[in-house]
Amino acid sequence: MDTTKDLQAVLSAVSRATGIPEAWIFSKRKGQIYYDARWIAVRLLTDLGYYPGQIADVSGLTRRHVNRIIGAVQDRNASTWRQFGQELDACRTALGLGGTV
Repeated sequence: MDTTKDLQAVLSAVSRATGIPEAWIFSKRKGQIYYDARWIAVRLLTDLGYYPGQIADVSGLTRRHVNRIIGAVQDRNASTWRQFGQELDACRTALGLGGTV
């Protein structure tokens, strides 16, 4: 795996799907749209086979925060937040990971 290429592909896909600039995805910005973008990026990196520690290293998030996101994303995707699920699916398709998990 080429971490740099994978991270760039994920950031690009998330940026296109959410409209958030790549530089803001893992920033300290607050607000639901930024949280969604971060959560989608973490989920995609997990789907690509990265461990929480690796994701923490490249994202600037703590390992604990990454683990909380990973645990919560499945519940969030299954809930009524349709836009989150649509954005996640669009990113997964753009990365060639298929549709919904």
